[in-house]
Amino acid sequence: MSLENPLLKVNGVSKSFAGIEVLSDVDFELRRGEVHAIVGENGAGKSTFIKILSGVYQRDRGRIEVEGSPIGELTPRIAHDFGIVTIYQERNLIPDLTVGENILIGSEPRNSFGIVQWKTLFSKAERIFKDLNLDVEPKLVVKKLSSAEQQAVEIAKALYKKAKIVIMDEPTASLTRAEIDNLFKIIAKLKKSGVGIIYISHRLDEIFRIADRVTVFRDGKMVLQKGIEEINKDILVKAMVGEELLITRIDRENFKEIVFEVEDLTRKGIFENISFKVSRGEILAIAGTVGSGRSELLRVIAGVESPDSGKIMFMGEEVQGFPMEELIKKGVCYIPAERDLYGLISSMSVSGNITIANLSGISRGPLLILSEERDIAGYFIRVLNIQTRDHRQEVKYLSGGNRQKVMVAKWLYKGIEVFIMDEPTQGVDVGARGEIHRIMKKLVEEGKCIIMVTSDMDELMNMSHRILVMSNGRMVAELITKQTTREEVLSFALGKSSKQR
Repeated sequence: MSLENPLLKVNGVSKSFAGIEVLSDVDFELRRGEVHAIVGENGAGKSTFIKILSGVYQRDRGRIEVEGSPIGELTPRIAHDFGIVTIYQERNLIPDLTVGENILIGSEPRNSFGIVQWKTLFSKAERIFKDLNLDVEPKLVVKKLSSAEQQAVEIAKALYKKAKIVIMDEPTASLTRAEIDNLFKIIAKLKKSGVGIIYISHRLDEIFRIADRVTVFRDGKMVLQKGIEEINKDILVKAMVGEELLITRIDRENFKEIVFEVEDLTRKGIFENISFKVSRGEILAIAGTVGSGRSELLRVIAGVESPDSGKIMFMGEEVQGFPMEELIKKGVCYIPAERDLYGLISSMSVSGNITIANLSGISRGPLLILSEERDIAGYFIRVLNIQTRDHRQEVKYLSGGNRQKVMVAKWLYKGIEVFIMDEPTQGVDVGARGEIHRIMKKLVEEGKCIIMVTSDMDELMNMSHRILVMSNGRMVAELITKQTTREEVLSFALGKSSKQR
C-alpha cells in the first residue's frame, strides 16, 4: 500500500485524565504488511494510545482512519468491526473453555436447532493452527496451556476474526528464547498475509530484529518516527530519555572478605555440584539459557527451596536448609523476577511495602508510628528516585522500574548485606533500567554484594565482575567479565565448550 493510503492513520490524537494531558497531538500510521514498533519509557503514553485504538479509552480530539475510512466514536466493538485486535500481556481468554471455544466464541458453528457442531468447531480451530505451523490441541482447556500457547490462541483468534491490525503489548515478556523465535515466525506470516502489526516492547534488540519502522513516545508526545534502517540503539535511547544515557559499568575489583559461599550444592534433576564464592563489594552474575538451572539455583541459595546436598555459608556460618525468613534476619534477601507475585503487596502503599520487612523499626510496643513510616519512605523515595504521587500511593499503580526500586528500598531498610536478584531489570524501560543499575553500583560501593541472574547480555557484560556460566544444571565456566566476550559466554552457555575452574 502506498504511503498516501496507509492501513491505519492517526492525526492529532490527544487525551487527558483529570485535567492532566497524557497524550498530546500524536500522529501515527501503519502500513499493510508492516511491523511498526512503539517504544518509550513507562508513563510515556504507549498504553493510553493503544487503548484509544482498541476503543477502551475515548480520545479527546484527533482523527483516526482505517483504510481511508474515518472512525468517530471508537468502542471495543467498533474496533473489532474495523479489524483492530489487541493482544495484551494479560491474556483475554476464558480459562475454563477449550482452545477451540475461545477462538470461535460468539460465532460457533450451529445446526438448524441451534446446537453447537463441535466437530466443525474443533476442525476450524485446528486448520488455523496448521496455517500458523503451531502444534496446539483445540480440545485442550486453555488454563492447561503455557503462556506461549495461550498467546498463540490469542493470535489464532485474531486470524479467525479476520484482523487487519494486530496490536501486541510486550508479547515476549514471559516467553523463552525458543518461544520468542517461534512468535517472530508467526509475525512474519502475518506480515506476508498483509496484516499490519503494532509492536510494543521494552526490549530494543527485538525492535531491531523485527520492526520495519519505530515510533518513540516521550511525555505523551511522539518525538521520533523513523525506518529501522535509519537509526541505531543509541539514537533510540536518546529519543526515549531525552538525553544521552551513560552506560553504567562495574570495574571495582578490590575483593578481600568472602561474604557468601556455596560448596557442591545439588538439587536432584535441576543442578548438581555447584560451588562459588562472593566477596564484599562484588557483583557475581550467573548466566545460562532457560532450563540451565540458574533461577532454580537462586531460589535454593535464597532459602525459598531446599538443596538435596551441599553447603551454603553466610559470613562463615552454614545456613543451608534455613528458611528464607531466617536468611532475611541474617542479612540475605531475594528479589524474584516475578516481583508483583512474590516480592510486593500490590494493594499496599509504597511506605507500607518499604517498611513491612522491618516493622520493629517503626513500632513502639504494639503500635506503629506512622509518622516514622512516612519519613523513612520519604527518604528512600528521594534517594532512589522512586516516581510516585506520594508515599501513600498503592504500589500497583507504579511502573515496573519503580516497583523494583520499592523492593530494593524494602531490603535496604532491613539492613541486607547480600542481594540475590533474578532478572533485576526485566520488564522495565530504558530509563528505569539505568537507575536500577546505578543503585546496584552504589550497593556494591557500600560493601554489599549481589548475586544475579540475567538474560540481558548488555547487563551481564556491564554490570558484573565475574560471570559463572551454567549449562544443563552444571557450572561449566567461571569468567572474569572484563577478560571475556559475549561470544565466549554464549559458547559456554550453549554447551559448545567448557572451562573448569
